[in-house]
Amino acid sequence: MDARPLLSDDTTALEPDSQTEAVRESHAFRERWKLPIPRYLKEVYTWAYVAPHVRRVFDHQWVVALILWFQDTALMKSVLNEIKPGDRVYMPASVYGHFCIDMARQAAPGPVTISDISTIQLYGLRKKRRANGLKNLFIRRANAAMPIKGPYDVAISFLLLHEVPEDYKAMIINHLLDEVEVGGKAVFIDYHKMRWWQPLWPIMAFVAWSLEPFTFTLWKNEIASYATPDRHAKFTWTKSTSFGGLYQKIIAVRTA
Repeated sequence: MDARPLLSDDTTALEPDSQTEAVRESHAFRERWKLPIPRYLKEVYTWAYVAPHVRRVFDHQWVVALILWFQDTALMKSVLNEIKPGDRVYMPASVYGHFCIDMARQAAPGPVTISDISTIQLYGLRKKRRANGLKNLFIRRANAAMPIKGPYDVAISFLLLHEVPEDYKAMIINHLLDEVEVGGKAVFIDYHKMRWWQPLWPIMAFVAWSLEPFTFTLWKNEIASYATPDRHAKFTWTKSTSFGGLYQKIIAVRTA
């Protein structure tokens, strides 16, 4: 694997106001690359995000479509519709397929920052950036529970929360809310408790039990309930569901 720093992590791209700021950012960059892989990720999701072969298996849009029961286009479009050209966008976990590239194109010339703790995911995203010539796509290494500092116009959690333990859910949601500019929004796309008539009930229950055990709490808890009361009060919350209740979309617009 290429061990050189990611191109967009070069401190020269940050245009620091002073040499002191440049040194500080350089130190922060080095510290981010020392971050360990979280224990839950190694124990539960090595097969999907950490093992060397995972990109070759999963990083294809047709695979994403299969996993999402061919709802990938609708879910991704629903997020892209929340992004305007020139917006500052952040997502704390890379996504397989072409969604990250579509976001960068939608926000251009605004900066899109995507972070991940898995270096395999980051280097895969780096290749996509080069192949598509996206100068506004910035790649960082960070734990999803400690996002890259903003402010941002749009902060996105795309099918991330069902993959993390409860304490991570709360930290991710609250820290993303903190980084949203007044007038900006946080967008959460994730799984949801299905309607009783949804025929995928037994299949999705088995998948959650066998492969994604952190999903179950999203079937009973509202995403907004993870926000602390003071943060919750600063946002206007709206919720919609789709595909027989299997998926949910939460939009939190910062008003104060």
